Amino acid sequence: MFTKAEEIYSKFNEENIQIMIPKKLLFTLLQQVDRLLELLSNEEVASNFAIYDYISNAEMLMVKLYILSAEPYNQKEVILETSIAEFLVIRDLVFCNYTLPHLRGKMRPSICKAYKDFYDEIEDIFGMLDSNEVNTYWNYLKNYKFEGGMIQ
Repeated sequence: MFTKAEEIYSKFNEENIQIMIPKKLLFTLLQQVDRLLELLSNEEVASNFAIYDYISNAEMLMVKLYILSAEPYNQKEVILETSIAEFLVIRDLVFCNYTLPHLRGKMRPSICKAYKDFYDEIEDIFGMLDSNEVNTYWNYLKNYKFEGGMIQ
């Protein structure tokens, strides 16, 4: 029998949501996910399930963004279909990159406006998630137990 936390973890990895992304933001998002993965590669993954899971979700997000970048050039927006767990990674990324003024200042004005609109969309979607489930999901990841130093 699954615990409530295991059910939520499973739900967040199985249920998909759709996000509209302006095509001109794809390269920026790809750069940001790549930088995130570069930073996370320095972390001790073998004994930390939360980091292992976060990296896995970021890698899947990177693949999906690469695929979307191949969409026809004449499209103004593309639809990213992603799990809730992957959405939480992109939400963290967009939140950090938009709310830190020195990072936002490095963006071209046209990208900055599109990014602000995208940030607002992400926050609207995040607001629709059950905050208790989100907290339970993060707590499950942080408190996941390893046996013998291996992910079970």
